[in-house]
Amino acid sequence: MKLRDLEYFCYLYQVGTFTGVANHFHVEQPTVTLAIKRLEASLNAKLAFRNRSKGVIQITPAGEILYRHATSMLRDAELAGLEISKYNSKKIRFGLPPIIGSLYFPLVIDQIIEEHLLDDLEVDENGSQQLLLDLLGGKIDIALLGSPMPIQNTAIQTTMLTSREFVVISSKDHWLANQEQVAFSDLQNERFITLNGKFIHANVLKVYSQQAQFKPHIVFETESIATMKRLVEKNAGIGLLVKDAVSQNDQLSQTTLENPLPERFNISIATRKGYLADDHEQRFIDQLTKLQSQIN
Repeated sequence: MKLRDLEYFCYLYQVGTFTGVANHFHVEQPTVTLAIKRLEASLNAKLAFRNRSKGVIQITPAGEILYRHATSMLRDAELAGLEISKYNSKKIRFGLPPIIGSLYFPLVIDQIIEEHLLDDLEVDENGSQQLLLDLLGGKIDIALLGSPMPIQNTAIQTTMLTSREFVVISSKDHWLANQEQVAFSDLQNERFITLNGKFIHANVLKVYSQQAQFKPHIVFETESIATMKRLVEKNAGIGLLVKDAVSQNDQLSQTTLENPLPERFNISIATRKGYLADDHEQRFIDQLTKLQSQIN
């Protein structure tokens, strides 16, 4: 089977017309027709037929099976091309979330400098949710990721480093400032400042709210941890944040959660399953692994 034939078939599955496929790939319609016939001959199965009464192309059960596998094959082929093209580039395409970057990554930066790896880094700084997509899509190859639960993804290989707790942050003028613990259900009338969906915090807030059976009143979303903390300091709302992200210089109060859920700020080293790291990438991963003893 040719990859181009599979591309034609997958697009036919999506748009339902040979003309649409031909226009998208800038080829003549007979080229698409021949590609589908080659696939059918190779598999000895009918993949699609014209339903003249409905005026559409219908995909057969065999075609459904092929589509599921073909999308994975095309994605793997694209990833293979990306990995091969950069294998000898000596660049380490690395994903680093802001919280992990500011709190934990500096703990191993001296060793990374000593290993002469710092100049090789191409850093993608984004929230963990976005970095997971970037890793799966081949934009980066190695990442430090935060996740509410240990990552369960068959396409990702991880090494767990540590697990940290979430706390409720508030202004020192807020009533929570006098509380050591609070039940999340007691916060249903509060205004929330939260990090946006690129971060795991938004998902953790959703889980806690669902468990407490209320929809949080979110007054502001941001991708800046500093902005979130400053707004909470001004008593514009409260927030849910990993405890380590609150420093002594922040004018914030921290309140622990009663009966906390299993969701925590889990930190892992992640690569795509089966990714072949070159020597200097492996030295970099080895340095990241040392965070396990540094953090705990």
